Amino acid sequence: MTSPAFLSRPLHLFGSLRSLWAELRTNRRAAVGLIIIGALIAGYGLTLVRHRTFEMRAAYSREHLQLERLVAISQEQDWPQRAEASAALRSTLEGRLWVAETEGLARADLQAWIGGVGREIGLPIADIRVELAKPQTLRPELRKITATIAAQPSEMAVIALLERIQRAPHLTVVERLHVRQLPNPILELVLVSYARIAHPDPGERR
Repeated sequence: MTSPAFLSRPLHLFGSLRSLWAELRTNRRAAVGLIIIGALIAGYGLTLVRHRTFEMRAAYSREHLQLERLVAISQEQDWPQRAEASAALRSTLEGRLWVAETEGLARADLQAWIGGVGREIGLPIADIRVELAKPQTLRPELRKITATIAAQPSEMAVIALLERIQRAPHLTVVERLHVRQLPNPILELVLVSYARIAHPDPGERR
């Protein structure tokens, strides 16, 4: 681009602005329209600024809250006591696990215990299905045992069964309890427990 052509561009732009200004002075509608457009652009810009300001404030609040939590945690002095309490609780819970030589014996032990409790409290048990799983979150020697029980219930027998489960030396949790009266009374109970297997059988189905 040559120098005369380069210098002529500002002059041309200035001339266009002068023409636009003259048009606005004589054309009220064009002036009002330009004002409205400018107001819309300004309002949109203010909305963007407010939105961005809100996002920055929210991010700052989250970071500030996280920093306060980290400072509070760093000032706590009872971590050794917490670790000891956690270790004691873990030891207590592990002491209530079923212990068996194999997975098959673990199933048999839980099934035998359920059958024995049913006979003692007078609960006719129609069926017991015991399944064993190896959750990835547990240590290699631990297994999750689920027992599904079907029985003919009575009010006193159900209460006695729940009391025996609560007092059981082995940690056993009631996952689901359903009592149906019609057409025939039936109790459906799902128990969950855990066992430590001394010698897992690699060929046993899991």
